[in-house]
Amino acid sequence: MSSSTNKTAEKAAYRWLLRQVSPARKWLIASVSLGLFSGLLLIVQAALLADSIHKLVMDSVPRTDLMGALTTILLVLLVRSICNWGREVCGFNAGVQVRESIRSALLQKLKRQGPVMIATQPAGSWSTLLVEQVEELHDFVARYLPQMALAALIPLVIVVVAFPFNWVAGLILLGTAPLIPLFMIFVGLKAAEANRRNFQALNRLGGFFLDRLQAMETLRLFQGSAYEKQQLEQASDDFRVKTMQVLRLAFLSSTVLEFFASISIAILAVYLGMSFLGYLNFGSYGAEVSLFTGLFLLLLAPDFYQPLRDLGTHYHAKAKAIGASDDIIKVLNEEAINSQQGGQPLPDAGSLSITASGLTVDAPGGQNLLNDLSFSVRAGERLAIIGPSGAGKSTLLNTLMGFWPYRGQLQVNGCEFCEVAPESWRKNIAWLGQQPLIIYGSVYDNVCFGRKLSREQVLKALHKAQAMEFIERLPSGIDTLLQEQGGNVSVGQAQRIALARAIAEPVKLLILDEPTASLDALSERLVLDALESMPLDCAVITVTHRLEQIDSMDRVLMLESGKLVAEGVPAELKSGQFQSNDRFSHFVTELKQQQGLVGGLVGGLADGAVNGAVNGVVNG
Repeated sequence: MSSSTNKTAEKAAYRWLLRQVSPARKWLIASVSLGLFSGLLLIVQAALLADSIHKLVMDSVPRTDLMGALTTILLVLLVRSICNWGREVCGFNAGVQVRESIRSALLQKLKRQGPVMIATQPAGSWSTLLVEQVEELHDFVARYLPQMALAALIPLVIVVVAFPFNWVAGLILLGTAPLIPLFMIFVGLKAAEANRRNFQALNRLGGFFLDRLQAMETLRLFQGSAYEKQQLEQASDDFRVKTMQVLRLAFLSSTVLEFFASISIAILAVYLGMSFLGYLNFGSYGAEVSLFTGLFLLLLAPDFYQPLRDLGTHYHAKAKAIGASDDIIKVLNEEAINSQQGGQPLPDAGSLSITASGLTVDAPGGQNLLNDLSFSVRAGERLAIIGPSGAGKSTLLNTLMGFWPYRGQLQVNGCEFCEVAPESWRKNIAWLGQQPLIIYGSVYDNVCFGRKLSREQVLKALHKAQAMEFIERLPSGIDTLLQEQGGNVSVGQAQRIALARAIAEPVKLLILDEPTASLDALSERLVLDALESMPLDCAVITVTHRLEQIDSMDRVLMLESGKLVAEGVPAELKSGQFQSNDRFSHFVTELKQQQGLVGGLVGGLADGAVNGAVNGVVNG
């Protein structure tokens, strides 16, 4: 990416960030007001301190007569401390509101787009985006924006105050002030790009690490741990290098700012010292520079540059925010691919019927995913969708759940699907996937999943899902805490809890995406028995590769390369009554071979484990 493109992107990101602070505008105004008031009190404090020293040294005023001034100085210090504390609180609240607003917008975007968009990135990348990158916007709002206003207001007030005392001091302050922001900009030109590369590396590292962590057992089984460890070390080292590049720019910026602030203060100090010695006799409007004037201006000088130095320190918060907002803007500006944006309620016909005619689905890039599908689903029907990997099975399920745009006709109870309100449709359907999602919480919480269900409803759902036989053995029953991802239950038990979640409320359509793919024979049988208890008017659509499940279905749809190549009752398809039975028979033969291969592999592994255990006992 060229430097001009980078600058254009940075400017666009900065303008976007400024638009996001509107929810926190009151907090920001309060923060700037408190900071400005603290700056005004600082001038008062410097004047009181310079006047006290002048009276003590030049006028020989007794110390007892200065107690009132010293008490006032302490009071001013106390009020300034309260103002600075209030400024921090206001800035923090402003950052919290902006972060909550942006994080809410991201979550709403992901909710509208659904699993189709979420699947475009690893879970670790989304976690980094929603947590780490959004958090990096805090200092930009809480510190940089208020400091940018104070960096303009406080030096301006000090210059206005300094000119009536000494116009040379005023010119020195006015002339040296631009040096700090000028060199801050020079150093900061590379900071945003460095932070952008750093966040990209962090994003990749987060997704890489989480994916490998979830696949730990598979890597051990296929002896891939050493290779993946090497890959993880390389990704971690890349992130370390990019982080050190950002830190190098931060230290360079701080050094430059401190250097020019010190030089500027030294110039003013030299001028005042030469004036005290009588070598310079201009600047005080014809009068000599008094001790009060010299001390007052010297006390103001560090605080004149301090807001600019603070702005330089917080400038990296701006660079971080711009780097972090790059991916956030891309997600929020992502073109919506969700087609189900209608507002009509689902027609209540007492039962559910789905009719598709010429159904075609295209990916955003133009790739054809489903081509001219025509089928129907009746109330209470058990429909199996089969086909090789990449045939379009998941695409069809996502289309039926409203996550893919489509062409052709897709009607639900006689109403075009894209015109039905998503909430009205989805409250009538339930979904169960291959990997059961278990959150940290009780069994009751995992079944409710944010819904308001009674304990009786939850117990009834668990009974239907054949889950009570192990729930009753848990220490606290349905109040037992489950670990995240179901660490303290088996996969089969977790799947039955997920099934109870799906059937806890009455639905008209249950969508199953290979629900028994990762289960053992006993758990599979229990899940299938639980599905038999579904109401007769509830249609069930199942994507499966299990031959036993195909035989128990009312009807089968076979997809291949996005096209419907076979449809009918399983027995009829096997008997050769359809022209497409050859493809179906070939697919069934492949399934038998695959299941035989898997069974042989599992058996071999089991025999190997037994033999290893026996040899260990004998040799031990």
